[in-house]
Amino acid sequence: MRCSVLVLLAVLGAAQAQSYYEIVGDWGNRFQANVFIPVTQAVNGGWSATLKFDKAVYDLEIWRAQVVNIREGNTAWDLSDMGWNANLAVGTYDMTFVANTDGSAPGMRLWFNGQEVGTGGTGTGTTTTQRPVTNPGGVNPISTGAYNYEEVLHKSILFYEAQRAGRLPGNNRIWWRRNCCDGDGSDVGLDLSGGWFDAGDHLKLHFPLSFTITVLSWGMSEFKRAYDAALEMERAMDSIKWVTDYLMACHKSKFEFVAQVGDTGADHAFWGKPQDMTMHRPAKMVTSNRPGHDVVGETAAALAAASIVFRENGNSGYADQLLGHARDLFEFADTYRGGYASVVTDTPYPSFGSPDDELVWAAAWLHRATGDASYLSKAEQYYDQFGIGNGGFSWDEKQSGIMLVLYKDTNKDKYKNDIINYLSRKMPGGGDTYTPKGMLWLNEWGSCRHSANHAFLALVAAELGINANQYRSFAQQQINYMLGDSGRSLVVGFGNNPPVRPHHRAATCPVDGHCDWNTYNSWDANANVLEGALVGGPDQYDNYSDDRSNFHTNEVAVDYNAGFQGCVAALIQMAL
Repeated sequence: MRCSVLVLLAVLGAAQAQSYYEIVGDWGNRFQANVFIPVTQAVNGGWSATLKFDKAVYDLEIWRAQVVNIREGNTAWDLSDMGWNANLAVGTYDMTFVANTDGSAPGMRLWFNGQEVGTGGTGTGTTTTQRPVTNPGGVNPISTGAYNYEEVLHKSILFYEAQRAGRLPGNNRIWWRRNCCDGDGSDVGLDLSGGWFDAGDHLKLHFPLSFTITVLSWGMSEFKRAYDAALEMERAMDSIKWVTDYLMACHKSKFEFVAQVGDTGADHAFWGKPQDMTMHRPAKMVTSNRPGHDVVGETAAALAAASIVFRENGNSGYADQLLGHARDLFEFADTYRGGYASVVTDTPYPSFGSPDDELVWAAAWLHRATGDASYLSKAEQYYDQFGIGNGGFSWDEKQSGIMLVLYKDTNKDKYKNDIINYLSRKMPGGGDTYTPKGMLWLNEWGSCRHSANHAFLALVAAELGINANQYRSFAQQQINYMLGDSGRSLVVGFGNNPPVRPHHRAATCPVDGHCDWNTYNSWDANANVLEGALVGGPDQYDNYSDDRSNFHTNEVAVDYNAGFQGCVAALIQMAL
């Protein structure tokens, strides 16, 4: 029998006198529950727990703990630590799990280190005490806000690991993912098996993918102390390296770059596990004769930004390798102009505005990474030439990000004033739309993503001494809305009533079972928990639907988490 259990362990602030069992989802034959365990003495050298149900339970889904035994007709599940989390501080341990059973969710008794610590309820709607603020096991409690930002950071990195394509590494932590995409790139003589899938589909879309790496790298550099304090820098570097290795592999020669892998129509017609794909997945290339300076420029920016992270963390050799490709890609983009959507005609992510902002963005990042004044000169020239001062920030618009990079590198009031003018419109009362509960709402498609991106800009600006109190307050309000201030969590696997049906093929499909459009159309919770994924989000009236068929509210994508993850790191750093 497959013994899989999802167990989240978190060290909380103060120990509670009462432990409790809270069923947060009951779908008939499948349920999700939280268990809270008060611990009055520090645990060193290992721990154990037993979940004792009043009826048989099957297929518990686990990470951050291991099942060591199943007893008494599948009613008793014995767990232990995984080594790295053997030492736990005084506090409360928060365990979340998903499991199958016959009928409604069972009652449960709980043992921790051999001692029974409490009894829980017997079904959905169990009466519980209020859930306390959580901090993840093995991490010093840092955050002083209403939410456990360290846990969110940890889970966001896990989301990116769940997006991996290719032959998964030995340290893979996503138990329900399998190797796939071995043939990607073979049609152009390359091994492009790696990289990240863009969203809930299996396309590899290098325009938003590269933007994701640029922003993740920016956050890792700008808020490095947070990643270090949360003990997540090594994992985060491993995460982005999976993509930077891939992007360098896509750079076939100086003036050839693969901009997309997969046909959009064929990919979207398939609902199943990535390892079960059989359709042709062409590699679509831009060249000097068929240019795409937007996607190539963004990739140059991504590799330059990532090089800063690796150099700051002691890997100068790999940083130099990244910069070699970044320089050549910038020359390619700057010399051969043209939007890549004219070449990759089926891309879901064309540059809807001008493709020129990526040239400025790439030049600015190359200057920061190299100190070469020629890149700064070009960035400043193009800033004026291409009208960057109007602003915007997303996978398609880099203008306001450029303002901040250039202001930090030049200290010129011109760039400072431009970012202040832009962000003034995003602040409450500035003219842009806010939901009744307080989220900046800019677009129906991925509304959380746009709010988080602008919160990220505000937090970077605050680090530069620009309107620090106002911008930090704004950003924390936006992120806390997504973590639960809206009335529910909008991050899968985190907090109160998180989404259970995100639009994501691999998460929807059972590892060992059949998966097709009938699975998609089911109202069952996804078979696997896509930890840390930020869903699209609400409409402008705070309405949200946890419906996997609703692309606006429940799609996930790599760019959705990029600014969001940087914000979470910034909020951790604020408490250091």
